[in-house]
Order: sequence, then C-alpha cells, then structure tokens
Amino acid sequence: MFSLLNLSPTQESNSAAPTFFTDLNLDQIISKVTEDWNEDVRKLYEAFPADQASEEYRRTIYGDVKQEDVFAAMMDFERSIRERAIYAARREKAEDEAQKQTWYLREAQLYVSSLEALHAALEKAMLQSEGLKGLKDLLAKFLSEKAFQEFSAEVSEIWQELSGFRVTLTYEKERFTLAEGKEKEDYEAFLEESFPKHGKIFKSPFQADEDFSRLEEEIVRLFRKKHKGFFEKLGEFYKKQFKYVHDEMMRIGTEMGYYLAFAQFQRKMQGRGFVFCMPKPSNILSVKGLYDLALAFVNSESGKTVVANDAYLSQDESFFVLTGPNQGGKTTYARSLGQLIYFTKMGLDVPAEYAEVPYYGNLWTHFSVEESTETGRGKLMDELVRLKPMMEKGQENAFVVINELFTTAANFDANVMGKRVLEYFIGEHCKGIYVTHLGELSKACEGVVSLRACVDENQKLTYRIKRSEAEELAGANQQVEKYRLTYEQLKERFS
Repeated sequence: MFSLLNLSPTQESNSAAPTFFTDLNLDQIISKVTEDWNEDVRKLYEAFPADQASEEYRRTIYGDVKQEDVFAAMMDFERSIRERAIYAARREKAEDEAQKQTWYLREAQLYVSSLEALHAALEKAMLQSEGLKGLKDLLAKFLSEKAFQEFSAEVSEIWQELSGFRVTLTYEKERFTLAEGKEKEDYEAFLEESFPKHGKIFKSPFQADEDFSRLEEEIVRLFRKKHKGFFEKLGEFYKKQFKYVHDEMMRIGTEMGYYLAFAQFQRKMQGRGFVFCMPKPSNILSVKGLYDLALAFVNSESGKTVVANDAYLSQDESFFVLTGPNQGGKTTYARSLGQLIYFTKMGLDVPAEYAEVPYYGNLWTHFSVEESTETGRGKLMDELVRLKPMMEKGQENAFVVINELFTTAANFDANVMGKRVLEYFIGEHCKGIYVTHLGELSKACEGVVSLRACVDENQKLTYRIKRSEAEELAGANQQVEKYRLTYEQLKERFS
C-alpha cells in the first residue's frame, strides 16, 4: 500500500496531545488552512509522522508540490475528483434512465482523464522526492492494466460520440423548434455566432440538474429517436457497472490534499508579505525572522504588523527561560517556537526567514489556564495533574513549551518546583522554553539560556525577545506609572 504521508505502509503516525493545538493556536491555523477541504484532510494535521525519516519524506514531497507545474497538476486532479463525486451523487438522484447513464459516463470519463493528466504532468516534472516519483510509477501501473485500458477505451469512444451531438433550438412565433445541428461544427464558434452577448453559456441536458425541464425532455427524446444505437450502447456500458475507482487512489487523493491545502494557505500568506522557509536538519536550533502564524493571519486581516524574532540553542544548551514585562510578547514568542517545531515535524515549511531545526521526538505544551470549578482541585493541583503525563518516562528528546507555571504558588515554592521541572526535562535530553515571572529560574541549572522581553529607553514594549540576564525590576517603571505610584504621584495624593 503506497502512501504520500508515511514512508513505510505499515507505519502509524503519532497522535498529538489534546491540549497541543489550543495551546499553540494551531486549531485556528489549521481551521484556515483546511477551510476549503473536507474533514478527512483536516484530520491529517492532528498526528505527527512516525519518525525522522518520515518527516524528511514529507518535506521532500512538499518541496516538489511547491513547484508551479506540480501544484497546478495536483490541484486539477483534486478538482476533478471532487467534481466526479458530484456527478456520482447526481447519478444516484436522477430518475430518467438516459440521464443516469450519461452521468455515469461523465464521471468515468472525468476520472480516467484526470488520472492520465496527472501522470503526464508528473512525467514532465523535475521531481526530487521519492514520494512523488512513487506516485508517478503507481499511476503508470494503474493506467497500464488491461482491464483499465479496455474500460478507458470504451469510455473514450462513447464520450466522443456523445460530445459530437449538436442540437439547434429555434424560438419563433411563440414556438420552439428542435433540430439536430452539424456534428463537426465547433461549439464555441456556434455560440459566438448565435449568442454573441450571452457569455457562451449553455448546459447540456445530460449534465444539468437531476430533474429535467420539459424542454430538456424534448431534447433527450429527439436524440433517443434519432440515435437508438448510441443509447443501446450507452445502456450496455452502464449495465456493466465497472468498478473504475481505485480505493487506493482516492486515499492518496486525500493525502494530496494535506500538501495542497497548506501550499494554498502559504501562497495566500506570502501574498500578504509573510515569509516561509524549508527548515534544514541540524544539531542546533537556529531561527531568524520567526513569527506567530496565527497572529500573523489575524493581523493581516486588520492591517496590523507582526514583530518577528530570532532564536538560537547550541548543542550544549537545553532550555530558554523567558522573563520580562507583562504583555511584552513572551507567550507569543513561545507559541511561535512551538509552531516552528510542529510544522517542521509535519514536513512543511515554517513561518520564518531561515531555520535550522534538530529532530525532536515529540512536542509537549503546558499553558496556564483559568482555575476549573468542575474538578474542585484548585489551579495548582490542576497544573500538576496536567504535568504528570509530560514527566513520565519515554519523553526523551521532546521539545517542551511551558507558559507561566505555578503562578498561584508562593515565589519560593514556585522556584523550587520550577527548578525541578527544568532539571527533569533537561535530564531527559529535552529542549524547550519556559515562560515565567521568576527571574531566578534563568539560573536554575546548566543548559538554561536566559531570554528577556525587551522595552525601549522609555520603558515602552518592543515585543523583541533577546538573550539577556533576567532583571527583577525590568518593566517596573511601566507598572509604577500605570498604577500612579511614582514619587511625585504619591506625594501629590498624600499632600
């Protein structure tokens, strides 16, 4: 069984954690990515490839999909498959036997021609990925099968005969007159001559709605009377009900949607000025111009800008500890890192100018949430319960995103627990980021890198994140001014 998502047919994808999407706002992103696609395509974004080789397998496929000719050919195939499904549904609803038979012919012709067109396009393309090369070979095998070739030839013969039919419809003295037109006459030329101002639009009664109008019934009656041999041939073809649809190709078509949906979304965002890049495998984490894709989409709708940042973790470094003033962009930065790891693991391009990303076995997130009245445990206990599965054995080499943990505990207790959390993940050879108001954690243990959300010389937020020692009083002036606690303000209030 061939797959465009898994390197080995027997491999299974790794399911993402339930809080994974909501913490990183990936639910919002994937909703926009798949808004024009079905539920089967959307679900493909909820699980990681099985291993590093499978991630690279997807990445090379996506590199090919971004080629203009390959993208266009695959989109044409997807549109044809959707259209074929519509024709099949209309066939089921049609009551007139001739119309039912013609819908079947039309759906079969569209399916066959779409396979042939996709194969021809892949034959011409400069493919680099094993995945699309494998698809090209699979299509060649399908198209060369004797039963399929015989079916294709029969479809082509009957369709060409039907396509050659012409009817002339004359309205004069409140009466319609029907007559057969010239078989070889060019249809576009006929419409241009007869209806120069009507946009060349005319639906064949064999391809219109399920219910015939009286006029369409008369047209079909005319053709049945004049072409009994054709309709007998069409009826015999329909009775065979050849199973022309390959289930495997339908599944592969859904897998194509995974790449095409993201490529469409990426093109839309690039059109709005946002950059993407293909991440390079590396032993270090090095990113330039990284931004939160969910925030970028929202801001692009309202015309607001997005501040991009950089990130760097050497082989000897393990965890960012990010501190700084409230509303300074700390959570957004943490989310952007999580999104970077997610899209890298999915084999897709990432929202950044440049990225080198190591292989991480999994991605875990823990974001602060409001206290739940349903559990009755209190916020601190809820946080510990949610931490438990993240801190079980077998999480080696994961990337961990922690946002504002232990905020309800006393500072001393929060420091002790935060340090133990960092020590555990670093001991498990994990990497990640810990957003906190506790500056002491920036020096908690070996491998920690201190980051700060910066303010300018006037203590205004810049949303820039840089390497810097944690400052206990950073942003204090801003808070003092906000709550009218400056010396002059206090002096005025007490005078």
